[in-house]
Amino acid sequence: MRAEVKPKPELPGHAVLRVHDLDAAPDGLTICIERRQGPEKYLSDGGWQRSESWLAPEQVQAFPGGVDFHVGPIVCDMVAGLTVRLSVREPGVGNVGATVVAWPTMQTSGAYDPDRMVSGDMPAGTDRGFATGSASTTVVRLPEPLPPPPAPPPPFVVAEPPPPFQPAEPPPPFQPAAEPPPLFQPAEPPPLFPFPQEPPPLFDPAPPPPGGPGLRPPDPMDRIGPEAAPKKSGTGKWIALAAVLLLLVGGIGAGTYWWFFMREVVVAGGGDPKPKTPDPMEKPERVVATEFLDTKPTAEAMVDKCRSLRQDGKQIAAFFVCRAAADAGDPVGAAEYASYFDPVNRAPNSPIDSDAAQAAQWYEKAAKVELPLAMRRLGQLYAKGANNFPADKGKACDWLKKASDKGDAEAKKSLSDLQCT
Repeated sequence: MRAEVKPKPELPGHAVLRVHDLDAAPDGLTICIERRQGPEKYLSDGGWQRSESWLAPEQVQAFPGGVDFHVGPIVCDMVAGLTVRLSVREPGVGNVGATVVAWPTMQTSGAYDPDRMVSGDMPAGTDRGFATGSASTTVVRLPEPLPPPPAPPPPFVVAEPPPPFQPAEPPPPFQPAAEPPPLFQPAEPPPLFPFPQEPPPLFDPAPPPPGGPGLRPPDPMDRIGPEAAPKKSGTGKWIALAAVLLLLVGGIGAGTYWWFFMREVVVAGGGDPKPKTPDPMEKPERVVATEFLDTKPTAEAMVDKCRSLRQDGKQIAAFFVCRAAADAGDPVGAAEYASYFDPVNRAPNSPIDSDAAQAAQWYEKAAKVELPLAMRRLGQLYAKGANNFPADKGKACDWLKKASDKGDAEAKKSLSDLQCT
């Protein structure tokens, strides 16, 4: 869940609090605003206080994917420019979402006229009764200044006659623009492998002196003509260059294949699977529960559907189906519904805040019809206790003993751990 604030420029001190990804009915929704500074952290109709307080917005409107809360000066004048924590509660369900929202700096209700003051040295329009219509403030208005006297009319001046008509110069004939130069002229690329030149000889003997060949040792190659002498060949160099090129191309190809195809492969037994992409066409969970309950199923079918939805990860839909089964009087449905509020034996991934008193109420309804599961969980809840629900060893032992007499093995173990006499 995420939220954003859109001030109303035409009405200072008012804004629209838009909450996205909130699956809740707009009727009866209330909000709780909590700040970080000081011990008085919760906003109420009378200002900041220590205990938790839930405010009813002036108007609540639903839109596809969320809810708009229209709030007035009681909220905007107090939290403008602060970063606060926002919680939303639905009647009969509890907290359905919470997030942090940065309230922008905006015009408060006193921006109507900064020179006006009301009783109590407060800006006009910021009285506490604004939202409920019980304002009792005294407004002091300053007398409006008199308008300035009108300026005297200018003296009469005779306008000069317009000049005689002169025809405009005809436009020049159309001349096509010169051909623009080409944007890019590719240069001739250099050869990849220039033709190797024949290296110079290591030793160039000087020509024989005029005295004849008798001045140097005879060379056997002199007897062979110049056409029969072996020629040096460049084939070996070309083979070496081709081998280097082949290795270079192969390395580049292997690296490219690994980068684009093998790098994302997850080794078997290691790594986390990629998260499942949510289907944008999937129905909201509240709609899934409503469509199922419209078929008028039996209480046993509701319990089976609740457990099936819970296994599929649709906790909100499972919560509404379990509540329908509990309202229908099914003891198993009542025990499953109570587990959403139970702080001791809590349903996995429960989207509802824990409430031990409400869990005990539904467990007791199912326990009175001799359901061992409800007896055992009610005894364990009394054994450990919770916030605003004190532990009671006597009641815990009574319910655990009843579940143990019904053959519940886990109840027998809890009864032994509690050392009930």
